[in-house]
Amino acid sequence: MNAIILSIGDELTSGLTINSNAAWLGQKLSALGIHCRLQLTVGDDQAAIVSAIRQSIGTCDVLIISGGLGPTEDDLTRGSLAQAMDEPLVQDQEALRDLEAFFERIKRKMTDNNRLQAMRPRSAACVKNSCGTAPGIIARCGGTHIFVMPGVPKEMKAMFEQAFQPLLQAAAEGVVRQITRLNTCGAGESWIGSQIADLMQRGANPAVGTTVHDGIVSVRIYASGPRDQVAAMIAEKTAAVRQRLGALIFSSDEITLDAAVTHELLQRHQSVATAESCTGGMVAMMLTNIPGSSHCFKQGWVTYSNESKAAELNMNPDLIKKFGAVSREVAGAMATLARCAARTTWAIGITGIAGPDGGSPEKPVGLVYISIAGPKSDDELYIRTCHFSGDRQSIRLRSSQMALTLLRLKLLGLDPDAILPP
Repeated sequence: MNAIILSIGDELTSGLTINSNAAWLGQKLSALGIHCRLQLTVGDDQAAIVSAIRQSIGTCDVLIISGGLGPTEDDLTRGSLAQAMDEPLVQDQEALRDLEAFFERIKRKMTDNNRLQAMRPRSAACVKNSCGTAPGIIARCGGTHIFVMPGVPKEMKAMFEQAFQPLLQAAAEGVVRQITRLNTCGAGESWIGSQIADLMQRGANPAVGTTVHDGIVSVRIYASGPRDQVAAMIAEKTAAVRQRLGALIFSSDEITLDAAVTHELLQRHQSVATAESCTGGMVAMMLTNIPGSSHCFKQGWVTYSNESKAAELNMNPDLIKKFGAVSREVAGAMATLARCAARTTWAIGITGIAGPDGGSPEKPVGLVYISIAGPKSDDELYIRTCHFSGDRQSIRLRSSQMALTLLRLKLLGLDPDAILPP
């Protein structure tokens, strides 16, 4: 089965409200084994709503509509649906009685506008709303099942789960759709894609795709089929992706990079400190975002100026004079001195040029040195030269993510240069 989700409201098309309903519905449909082939969003414009409904009818098994069922002039979904189905609107007497009873309970007079909420296309049926006044609508036209719900998230979710989900579940006949996400950091989407290109064939089941969000490249695996087979299908494809990408994968599903690193530290009863310049404490913030991180994160320094590097870390000023604040040597010294001062197992040192100014031909914007000092002192000092693109914020974020990635690989006993693409 396949579905189209149609969301209605000027607040959505104008960007004033994030369309969380569509995302929630998409997840619910996937869990039922129903493929959402299209999501549409239109404003409070009857012609546009009618066009979107007519465009969907006959091209999908299920059309789910949310929004536009309220009692005001800009609530146009009922009339639009009737027009698209070439049917008149009629009063649903049971829905009207439910509305009258609702207003009687709250001791308020029901207006004529509220009576409009009990209208439906002639061949359709109204669906009770357990959380509000606007009934839903269920209809069928051109081979497409149509489910209409209020746009208020609480009302929409309750109506879907109570009234529509059981119908869809029965129609799906035991078919489910499962999604697994494998998260990577340290390589770009194009490089990740090149490693799993043969696993990303269009139309395959399971299907494999990649997405990028804030520097994290995730490989998503989608499988549809009988409930007792889908888990095995996902497991087989997941194993193939893991074989290709190896230690670049830091977690699955919702586990974040900072949570994964914190877990590795806690598992080993080890600790870390940070000394940051261009990232301004972002690595320390990421680590301390995780509950329980006080057992492994000991201390952080933001040594933004040359003077602070000497005063806070006891760095020899001659080192900065000789190599410059942005250099491999200074990055290494930051990590080594921080580990010594904090008496931790590991320490991270970061120095670079986040921009937009301050770069030069020799040291351009985006040049960042990241160092990891380990428990065996000098023979465990690792330094990586990075060249990041983007604006100031993205360079700072990617620098912080790379620092955590390098620490994670070192915790696993791996050589980052053998894992990460150049």
